[in-house]
Amino acid sequence: MTEKVKRFDRLLDLAQEKSSERRRELLREVTDLFFDDETQSFGSTGKHFDDILSTITKEMDTELRKEIATRFARTSTAPPGLIRQLAHDDIEVSDPVLRHSPVLSDVDLTNIVADRGQIHMRAISARTRLSEEVTGAIVAKGDTNTLIALTKNSGASFSRDSMETLVSKSEKQNALQAPLVNHKDLPPDLLNEMYFFVEDRLRERIMERNAKIPEAELDRAFAQARNQICDKDQKPADFDEARAFVDAKKLRKTLTPALLAELARRNHMTRYYLAFAELTGLDYDTAMRVWTPGKGEAAAIVCKATNFPRDLYATLTVLMSKSESTGLSAISAISDAYDSIPKSTAERTLRFWQMRKSTQDAKAA
Repeated sequence: MTEKVKRFDRLLDLAQEKSSERRRELLREVTDLFFDDETQSFGSTGKHFDDILSTITKEMDTELRKEIATRFARTSTAPPGLIRQLAHDDIEVSDPVLRHSPVLSDVDLTNIVADRGQIHMRAISARTRLSEEVTGAIVAKGDTNTLIALTKNSGASFSRDSMETLVSKSEKQNALQAPLVNHKDLPPDLLNEMYFFVEDRLRERIMERNAKIPEAELDRAFAQARNQICDKDQKPADFDEARAFVDAKKLRKTLTPALLAELARRNHMTRYYLAFAELTGLDYDTAMRVWTPGKGEAAAIVCKATNFPRDLYATLTVLMSKSESTGLSAISAISDAYDSIPKSTAERTLRFWQMRKSTQDAKAA
């Protein structure tokens, strides 16, 4: 009797057997026969084999389902119906299949993401390769721990939209920031968007990465990002008046860095941000973010890149801190921040931050 005939006979026995214990024995025997066959092919009995094996396996206890899932998890010729069934099972059964099975298609995986919870998504996130379709589904639904696991997977591919969503989520999900900042495929413009809300050590990492980006890659990044940027933030009530003030100063050629100190002293903040934006090539919203309290390095980067005098940068930083207790040691630390930033790195970083302004100008033209 050939192995295929023997397997078919055992398959029929399995379908007809009523005894639970005998079914367990036959299920293991049919599975053994499958793996004993070097080709692991079903021939004309393939669909029949899959249907019966799936039906019987579903009726077995958790331990036996785990055993079956583990045996079939890495097999490219495993019965597809059985694999999909095991993938939707409880995680103690489905885990090896979700992590390893080559039988699961992108459609299968996205269906599991839609139907099951975070722990199933984390298992999928550990697969050796993940397409943009699957990562997009996980990004849309995953919690912080799931997204961290996904982002740390070097074999996962992400679309631009998914990367933008991850960056947006990371602003409130702090634990996601480090994996993103260190992700090799995070677009440079999104990397630099993160500068404004990550902690000090990650801002330093962003600057390190900026310094190492080749010019050719920078040009590609700028070209790709210009089509993605839009301005959705609301403006303050005095924005139009402040805009007219700055435009008038610009027309009279009296819009100078020195004017910024006067505006800061008078607490004309909207005028200040608009004037600073005009002088540095930034948009209004990015100018505001540069001067966010606790982000002094951002202002140092912009001032260094645009050749603002060191003393003026220190003066503006003190005025914008709104603190009356800024001593000599604090002023010295402020000046040191300006000196410590390489001019070339500051210029590269500023180019990313200027993209919003150049894109808005192009759209308005």
